[in-house]
Amino acid sequence: MYRRLSFTAAIALASPVAARANACKETLVEHEYGKGNAVVGIDDGYCYTPKVKVAKDDPTFAQGYFLKEAAEGPENAKCLDGTPALYYHRKGTGSGANKWFLHQQGGGWCYDLNGCVGRSKGSLGSTKADKPTSSLNGGYFSTDPNQNPLMYNWNAVELRYCDGASLSGDKETPTVVGGTTLHFRGRAILDAEIKSLLNDRGMDKATDVVVSGCSAGGLATFLHCDHWAAAIANATKSAAKVVCMPDSGFFLDEDRAPTYGSKMRNVYNFQQSSAAGLNEACVAAHKSTGDPEKCIFAQWTSAHIKTPTFPLQSVYDSWQTGNVMGNGDAKTQNEFGKNVTSLVHQLFLTQPQHGIFLDSCHHHCGAWNGPVIDGFNSSFALQEWYNKGSAALPNKGLFDQNKVFPCDACCKGPGTTETAYVTV
Repeated sequence: MYRRLSFTAAIALASPVAARANACKETLVEHEYGKGNAVVGIDDGYCYTPKVKVAKDDPTFAQGYFLKEAAEGPENAKCLDGTPALYYHRKGTGSGANKWFLHQQGGGWCYDLNGCVGRSKGSLGSTKADKPTSSLNGGYFSTDPNQNPLMYNWNAVELRYCDGASLSGDKETPTVVGGTTLHFRGRAILDAEIKSLLNDRGMDKATDVVVSGCSAGGLATFLHCDHWAAAIANATKSAAKVVCMPDSGFFLDEDRAPTYGSKMRNVYNFQQSSAAGLNEACVAAHKSTGDPEKCIFAQWTSAHIKTPTFPLQSVYDSWQTGNVMGNGDAKTQNEFGKNVTSLVHQLFLTQPQHGIFLDSCHHHCGAWNGPVIDGFNSSFALQEWYNKGSAALPNKGLFDQNKVFPCDACCKGPGTTETAYVTV
């Protein structure tokens, strides 16, 4: 059924995260390392959210699991500083007891060795200061069915980010930089997380799984979507439905003044990303053309993803404004937005199982339930796509806001005066 929403009602349905769609008060990188601290690498704009301690009987309670055996064993699954990987798990309830939402944390990348040394001193390269428990709520983690209709009572997992390369590093031996030992073991961390969730938390009994992440975590979702799906299919004997939902992870391979493309290629080289650390089909295809490093970009990887995927993506991504395009004037923004849209069609939507929520709000992450497209905000669009599939939808899974920059109204509705609808 449908419920008719006025603009005020549509805004009320937005999560607390969506209220600050244009910018967060403090990014995770700023909180951990200070504002403007370029030495730790690229700040991807992932917002800092203070950890809240709640009682075990609180519905948002999440238990932390440090993967010490994987860090100390032959897998060598270590954060940059050698500490073990970590995730937080909130148990599902009722009809969501065997359904899982997996969120890969964002927080930029260290694009050179000195940046990784700096990053290893804080939470984006270490878990030494992490608490044993957390609270997962709000946005994609919301336990309110009006905010999160598909996944409100599912198992929810936050996968901590501590490798500096969106879980792509595959260097077998440590690297010593000025007396600091660094570990580039992102892919080993990913495999250890998957193994623990399947064997220790009961995800081998999953019926439904949504793999997600925002910013650097959104890139990780693009890069590793098929790897997650294959592991889960193997454990569940293909009984689980698996999809991916990267948020704000479609970073373009461009080398304008910020030289983002060159920086990420450097990450690929010194972290020794490989077919094991990236999408194998993408690497195989680009080896034949001599440029496998392209596969560290979602732009190129997206063409090879087989698992049904539903990205949440602004064509005017506010982080890419300063860090990829390097110029925020309206002419440049609109040209960039047209290019994003074109690449999505040329590389990603050629596979009919995929869909996308492509909005025109100037934001990076943090817009859960803000923009409205074809009558749906993001959480209800996800539910509609997940339950019906792209082929059965009137828009074939392409939720395209398609408004000219700037469009402030796009952040809290459809960007026009039309009435919005959501399914309930």
